[in-house]
Amino acid sequence: MNEKNRLKILVGVLCVVLLILAAVVALMLDSRSPDPIFGIFQTEPTTSTEDTQDPTDSTGGPSQGTETPDPTEEQLPPPEEQPPAVVIPPEKDPQTGEERGISFPCQIPGYDLTIEKMAPYNGMFVEDGSNANIENVAMLLVKNNGDFPVEYTQIRVVCGQEELLFDISALPAGEKLVVQEKTGKTILASDATSASALVVQGADMEMSESKVQVIDNGDNTLTVKNLTNETISTVRVFYKYYMENEQLFVGGIAFTVRISRLGAGASVTVQPSHYTSQTSRVVMVLTYDSEV
Repeated sequence: MNEKNRLKILVGVLCVVLLILAAVVALMLDSRSPDPIFGIFQTEPTTSTEDTQDPTDSTGGPSQGTETPDPTEEQLPPPEEQPPAVVIPPEKDPQTGEERGISFPCQIPGYDLTIEKMAPYNGMFVEDGSNANIENVAMLLVKNNGDFPVEYTQIRVVCGQEELLFDISALPAGEKLVVQEKTGKTILASDATSASALVVQGADMEMSESKVQVIDNGDNTLTVKNLTNETISTVRVFYKYYMENEQLFVGGIAFTVRISRLGAGASVTVQPSHYTSQTSRVVMVLTYDSEV
């Protein structure tokens, strides 16, 4: 790897670390006004969206097997089939019964999901994979208190005349996450007047441990090994930004690295463009009998 590529990787790691620090600070604020401390977290964005690393095995040589894996990175799309949204009931005045809008924390009815807080955020915008610099973007802190992972949820919050949308993919059971408004809309001075949520739950977030082994090499690369005696047509490794010390996912977005035609017993090492060993976590691994 040449010095130019090493520099790009170091810049990318630094940007993601700063992003996560900013996100944690944002949601710890009780005030809805941006704090000046956010200024120190603003950095130049990283814009790479393609995986340029050539497949190699764990020894640095060509990948094993008779077929050549084809690694590519994508964003995890929402499921095609989605249930109706549920309305989050507004708080009412205990004396008059008059609706006072949405206050946080609040529960999403029918699901063990809690929206703990809404706050503004200055720093890097991660929800479209661009990592562009933004200011005052609305951000939610969400906790999955249930026994089942959330495959996908879209939370809609109305503040005055403005509608804010927050998309979350692949949130494991028992975990919490900060998510930015999906298009980068800023938070408004008016309070939340209404809210609803569309939730798709899954039975499990499969890791395919009997078929595939995924190893973080500590240098922003992942080694994926086929544990079977047959070629696997497609392996998808799903990951999200994660802050280990705070046990907090950052960003509703989830990325997937797709590896095609992974030969029997073969290993391939990939360097996903949004993955860093210090600030990312693999949340699901799926295998397919056809190329998808």
